[in-house]
Amino acid sequence: MLTDGALSLDLVSALAGDRPLTEAEKERLNEHKNKCGHRFYSDLLYSITHQFFPPEVAENLWNQILNHKTILSVALERNVRIAVSALDYLSNITSNMGSATLVGEANIEEIIGLSLRDGLTGLFNHTYFYQQIDFEVRRYIRYGTLVSLVLIDIDDFKEVNDTYGHREGDRVLAEIGRTMMRIERDSDICCRYGGEEFAVILPLTDVHEAGVIACRLNMELKTHLPDGRVVTVSIGVASSGNSTKTYRDLVERADAALYQVKRSGKNRVEVAA
Repeated sequence: MLTDGALSLDLVSALAGDRPLTEAEKERLNEHKNKCGHRFYSDLLYSITHQFFPPEVAENLWNQILNHKTILSVALERNVRIAVSALDYLSNITSNMGSATLVGEANIEEIIGLSLRDGLTGLFNHTYFYQQIDFEVRRYIRYGTLVSLVLIDIDDFKEVNDTYGHREGDRVLAEIGRTMMRIERDSDICCRYGGEEFAVILPLTDVHEAGVIACRLNMELKTHLPDGRVVTVSIGVASSGNSTKTYRDLVERADAALYQVKRSGKNRVEVAA
């Protein structure tokens, strides 16, 4: 998972030799690498460029950038930082990046965070969801690492907006976002999927565990309105399997399970067979 802030630019810069790594940073990097495998190099490059490179090319590209950093540093007789080296290599040598904009390192993490997040709920946005679900399904197809998907829809949300106003509707959305971030596991990817729809990508999670997580979400995401009425959610769950060829297969199965809940009374969890 490309997690927001998981590898800061400063940490990646230190890994590349721009400053010494502390023991704690070495331990953190080793843990991240062991957890992510080849995806680790995708994370490194994403922290620098805010551009996704598939794991099958990212490690080689990272080594090429390090070599380019050494060449530049020798030629200029000073250390050329990894961000500059990557920008020059990807823009001028390989043409993997288009027109670049120079941004101070101190602002990069904030800009990345804002571009990945939904402004109201604080969850990852629709674009990031599709990038990550595609990544996880590709990883499943290649390495057999399980992934599950939870789709969540607020029940009768139009009625909430019509009766209580859009400000109250926004408050409900924001509260659900806060609750999801509070109870998520480190590996979970919580997203605002649509207007009143949410999604949770569950890497390395089988169908049974995904169902348990969905049931907890069904309970925790109940939200109270000013008059005491409770807003509930309906949830569809799907996990990777033999029929999963692309991310669309997983999304469609979870969506079909969610639709079944909506047809049969709402406020419960349906797990796709």
